[in-house]
Amino acid sequence: MTGAPVSSGGGKLVPLPPDGGWGWVVVIGSFFVHVFADGFVYSFGVLVETLMEEFQANNTMAALIISLLTGLTLGSGPLASAVCNKYGCRITTITGAGVAFVGCAISYFATAMWHIVISVGVIMGVGFGLMYCPAIVIVTMYFENKRSLATGIAVAGAGVGTVLFAPINAFFIENYGWRSVFLAFLFVLVLCALCGATFAPLEFALVPDEEEEENNEVFEEDGKKVTANEAHGEKATLLTPPTMIERSMSQSSGVQRVGEKIRPASSVGAVDVESQPRSRRGTVGERDSGYLNRKDVFYTGSISNVAEFREDPDKYRSTGSLHGRHTTVGSIPAHSTGKLDDVREGSEEDSKALDVSEKTDGSDNVEGKNMFKTISNMLSLDLLLEPTFLLFAISNLLTSVGFNSPLYFLPLHSAKIGLDAIQGSKVLSAFGIANTIGRVVFGVVADHKLPLPAGLGEDTARNRLWMYNISLTICGLLTTFCYKFAGFMPLATYSALFGFSIASYICLTSVILVDLLGLDKLTNAFGLLLLWQGIGTVFGPPVSGYLADMSGSYTLSFVFCGINLLVSGLMLFGIPILQSRRAKAKAAAIKN
Repeated sequence: MTGAPVSSGGGKLVPLPPDGGWGWVVVIGSFFVHVFADGFVYSFGVLVETLMEEFQANNTMAALIISLLTGLTLGSGPLASAVCNKYGCRITTITGAGVAFVGCAISYFATAMWHIVISVGVIMGVGFGLMYCPAIVIVTMYFENKRSLATGIAVAGAGVGTVLFAPINAFFIENYGWRSVFLAFLFVLVLCALCGATFAPLEFALVPDEEEEENNEVFEEDGKKVTANEAHGEKATLLTPPTMIERSMSQSSGVQRVGEKIRPASSVGAVDVESQPRSRRGTVGERDSGYLNRKDVFYTGSISNVAEFREDPDKYRSTGSLHGRHTTVGSIPAHSTGKLDDVREGSEEDSKALDVSEKTDGSDNVEGKNMFKTISNMLSLDLLLEPTFLLFAISNLLTSVGFNSPLYFLPLHSAKIGLDAIQGSKVLSAFGIANTIGRVVFGVVADHKLPLPAGLGEDTARNRLWMYNISLTICGLLTTFCYKFAGFMPLATYSALFGFSIASYICLTSVILVDLLGLDKLTNAFGLLLLWQGIGTVFGPPVSGYLADMSGSYTLSFVFCGINLLVSGLMLFGIPILQSRRAKAKAAAIKN
């Protein structure tokens, strides 16, 4: 190793987004994960009528499948995030595909409806949950300036999947029977695992805190006295894998507690990267990735619109972490380390060192080692005391109750009014096409000012909230009166309008959360919101199914879903009132 090792002080581990390059391969991988996973979920309604006839089941039992499938996909978000934070997006996605593969294989041999409820609803639901979270997170981690475009492309896969798999499922059922659908999806889930394999881990940087910047130590390198920051010519220093430093420290002086000044690497034994055996090298990010250390990990919009970024881009990048305090780790010169993903060890000794460091008092979840701590951070119940968030959370709960059931019952409703299976699948395809267009439109428009009179379109945050509220309100009205759309073309028109308007709910949730609460609370709020969405999704379809069984038609089911969607949109018009009252109270407090 050339040059003296850089002494280490306090700092934060921050992934380095390349904003391109392999990131576009990651976007394609995420796109196809959405195509395959969401395509299966959204087109599952095509299977329902056949399964009900096969097993002599009612609507309530059949609806339980989609409620558990979608509910667990969303509700397992905090768990999936914790796994992703510890093991990385690649391993999490492949594991999720494996779990879903098992559920899909068991479904092929089902002999009763409750078998499908467990194999599809529970097992595949958890598997899809493990795939859904990293498919979003990995794109936001790879992109910063082009994030809005990248995430827009990725999530558009859901609509494409619905367009493709609805008629494909209908074709397989008609020609080969319903079991062939699950057999075909075994191959699709293998493709999901291959897509997950493209989610290569990122390089990480050790970003000094402000306190360290003030006490930037001087050391000698090639006979010249330079500071640690000057040696690299930048604030962010490529980081030696923490486990390697911790291993050296444990051999000489034991693992130090948080807050203690870690001595220069030279005092605990220099780590010669080149001498490490290739067979023992792992990849940074495959374990203890700490992706959730970035406060903007769930933010799918353009980072340039975030207030923290506009005020100070450099400071934003250096403080974009979930926790305020961080365990300090060592670093070595970038010219000695090269690519981080080529130097990390994966030995048992490293794991032991990590386990010891986790037990130290006051330690933070810096590299994502403590999964329970990650989950508890994402489910911060204190946010429910925030009136604005509570209103938004209740709205999301109601939206989730009414969102999935229309998709689930559309093919059944189509058959009820005299349409054949192929026409019923085309009704769902209309939803997929419009939903894809809607995601792109809302994603693009939400980042720009609107050409409205009297400067009403200047405030982009207000524009996003109004677009979101109005879209949900329209969606609710359409669904409430869905029974008026009789015939193939009217029903396809409803499906398309529903798909376009509901796209705002999918695209703008994280962006509006930041507008309402700030970037600091996004991870906590998003995790809690996923849990609420999961609860709403679990209860919505069974209630709709019960109403269908009770009435003998799907009219009451659509009315029930529509009212939930309508109320969820209308109630959010109260947010500006809450914000105005808070601003007045704050101004009065400052004045006094």
